[in-house]
This record gives sequence, C-alpha cells and structure tokens, in this order.
Amino acid sequence: MKFCCEHCGRQLSVPSGRAGSRGRCPKCRQIVTIPSALVKPVALPAGDGMDALPAARPSPRDPLLFDVPPADVPGEGSTVEETREQLRALQGDYLLKSTEKPPERPLPWVIDIFLYPLNKPALLLLGLSVVLPLFLRVLVVLTAALCVAFPPAMILWVIFFLAHWAVLLLFVLYVAWYAVECLRDSAAGAIRAVDTTGSTPGLGELFGQALTLAACGGACMVPAIGYGMSGGNADSVFWVLYGVGGLIFPMALLAVVMFDSLRALNPVLLLGSMFSTLPPYCVLVLLCCGLGLLLAVAFYFVVKGWTLGYLLLFLAFYQVLVLAHLLGRFYWRNQDRLNWDA
Repeated sequence: MKFCCEHCGRQLSVPSGRAGSRGRCPKCRQIVTIPSALVKPVALPAGDGMDALPAARPSPRDPLLFDVPPADVPGEGSTVEETREQLRALQGDYLLKSTEKPPERPLPWVIDIFLYPLNKPALLLLGLSVVLPLFLRVLVVLTAALCVAFPPAMILWVIFFLAHWAVLLLFVLYVAWYAVECLRDSAAGAIRAVDTTGSTPGLGELFGQALTLAACGGACMVPAIGYGMSGGNADSVFWVLYGVGGLIFPMALLAVVMFDSLRALNPVLLLGSMFSTLPPYCVLVLLCCGLGLLLAVAFYFVVKGWTLGYLLLFLAFYQVLVLAHLLGRFYWRNQDRLNWDA
C-alpha cells in the first residue's frame, strides 16, 4: 500500500500487512503511523430508493473538504491516481502535503558539489572549528616560552594545552554530527549545507553519534582486523580485506544514517544495494577515496607541524561536508533502486 508521510508529504510504500503499525519516515526522520486499509462501503438495503441514484461526484462544498486547500480538492485538475490518494487521505484522517521541487544547481554538478559548504552556517562552523584551536595553540606556544623566564607560568601552559585539545576534540565531534545532518538534508535534494540553528546537540548526542560512526567503520573492517590479530602480516590478503572494507563503508554509512540504526549493517542489504547501483556507486567510492586522504594528512600535520596543520584541518573539515553531500545525493538519485523506503 502507498501513503504519504504526515509530516513532510513524502510518498511511502509498505506491505499491506503493516497497516496500523508505526515507522520512521526515511526523509524527515519523524515517526508516522501507517494508515489502516480502506474500509469497503456497505451496500444499502434494497427498497429505500437510493440504489437507483448515480454516484455523486465530490463537491468543493462538501464539509469533509473544508480543511483541504482548493488545489487539493479531489477531481479539480488532478490525475486519477492523485484523486484516489486524496480520497484515501480523507478517509484515513491524514494530510497530504505537496512535495517541494528540489533546487537546481547553478553550475555543472562536477563543480557545484565542491561548493556545497559555501553558505553562512557551514563556513561559520568551519571557521570556528579552526580559528579557536589555532588561537589556543598560539597561547600554548607563548606560555611555553614564558615558562623559561617565569616557571610558575607552567600552570597556564597546562590549562591552555588541555583547553586546546578539548576544544579541538569538541569541534571534531560537532563537525561529524553536522556532516550527518548534511547527509540527510542532501538525501532530500538539498544542494547547500543545512542550517541547524536552534538544534544544537548536547555532549551525549555528539559522543553517541561519534560512537555510531566508529562502530560502522569498525564493522566494515572486522575481517581485516581479525586477520591481523590472528597473526597475519600486512600481506596481500590483509590489504584485500582492507580494500573490501573500504568499498563497503560508504554504503554502510549511508544505510546507518538513513535508517538511524546500526541494524542497517545487514550484509544482505548492503551487498544487494551495492550491486543494484554498481556503476554510480563505484564512482562514489573513487571520489570518497580521493578526498578522504586529506583528512589523515591534516591531522598528521596538526600533531607534527602546526603552522600548516590548521590550514589542512580547515580543508579536511570542508571535504568531510563535501563527502556527506555526495553520499546524500547518491541516495537522492538512486533511492528507487535502493528500495529502502519500506
């Protein structure tokens, strides 16, 4: 059976046996109740003179339609399928909402995807996530030099040192959380980073999201990790297992985020989704591998050479948002072949 989400208007399809149960909309992540199956009309008893009357066409003045916008009145400029869906909505007491047309890219996609973080919310987050740790790092260096002439300044050095790494960790967690929100927003058709004003997460949600992402990556690398711990060296078998884990990881991450559960790490689901979208998925994996190398290089220079490291850290956070956008757009373009709605 098909019905529309009562929150965002997304059309969903589920088996008819699940009528009356509840689930989560894959677009807006809200809990929706699957409407019950339509009740067949009861035949009137013969002899009351009503059986000879023709079926009445729904009228815009029908009291049942007073709460429906004029454009949504069944039969007024609608197709047969739309009219049937609107009548089901009236009988099932849920609201049909028009789905907004997704925005169009002003530039070719191969260029525009790299401009995804270029809006105020994303640039503000990326700027703060680099400027504040850099400022604290400068204070660490200055207090370290001050300790030579004034040893009690060691207390300030310890405070700034701990504050620097605490703030850096906080922004890493926040960027990871924001990237997941960008992925979900891109999966709905957005072409610029999402504005999360008013929905700032707490520390528990940040750490929970980070643990979920880490568990997703660890599950993909279980064969390689198990082979290495069993005494195997970094031979060809290890690198093959490592490569297979990296190949599965983008699809696993997308499934975990869209289902909002680690139960999406189902090998049958992941492999079936990969093979049903194999050509575009291979392109996605290549892009992820090419952009993902910058993150490891950035953190290496943050630890070793901080002058260049924070510039690379900004670029690394930037490409994390680009990767999130690529995953979301992959879902938006291939959701019919993935068949994850039910």
